[in-house]
Amino acid sequence: MKRFLLLSLPLLALSLQAAECNMAFGHGILIAPDHIRILQNNRTHVQINADKQLFIRGEWATLTEEDTALLHQYSQGLRKFVPEIVSIAVDGVELGLSSIEAMFTGIGSKAQQAEWRELVRETTFQWMSRFVRTNEHFYLAPQSLNELDYFLHGELKPQLDNLARHTVGAVWGALRDALRHSDSNFERSDNQEWQSVGQLVDRINLGLDAKAVELEEKSALFCQRMQELDKIELQLQQRLPALVAYDVVAEKN
Repeated sequence: MKRFLLLSLPLLALSLQAAECNMAFGHGILIAPDHIRILQNNRTHVQINADKQLFIRGEWATLTEEDTALLHQYSQGLRKFVPEIVSIAVDGVELGLSSIEAMFTGIGSKAQQAEWRELVRETTFQWMSRFVRTNEHFYLAPQSLNELDYFLHGELKPQLDNLARHTVGAVWGALRDALRHSDSNFERSDNQEWQSVGQLVDRINLGLDAKAVELEEKSALFCQRMQELDKIELQLQQRLPALVAYDVVAEKN
């Protein structure tokens, strides 16, 4: 029992640190290889080109050497941090979807498969509008670290559970109909893994739990990075007052 308590203490400390962190992103952030864009209501208000040129509301800002050094430090901080956060969330979504889609590969008619895939797309559209990863482009919508934690624990898991139960039930219905009437409207892959709904849900939850643990283990580090970025941002705002209106990294009350 004593050994169990000792092993539990590090996880408890991580949970407490995550709960105490109230840092948040107040604007959407798009990271691309040659620029960074700060967005509000899907419009670019601030853009950093090549980590050294700054545009505020479309106007080029004249920078001193000290300003440029601070901007480069700020830009590099966002580049190292934002893609890591986005990837944790996107990996969780893709893990669940790939498991679900694998179930109806080769089953049912083309129309049925199109219907199931459309259901998956509709269900995930809202998630993926908050976290986007396309090649070397990463987008993070305004949110706090606590909201990201809730996304993995409170939103993604139950919705993927419902989606899995709905689509797998439909898949098995199509399979039963096909076997009852004919096998002309579906093909079974030799490598097809037939799973029960419970098995599929357990598999998805296991992967999501791993992502949640990964986020929890990094939460203290993430919070520290955001606090450091906030300090750099404050220095930039003091030197360039036009940036005060675009507080990207902030402490959330």
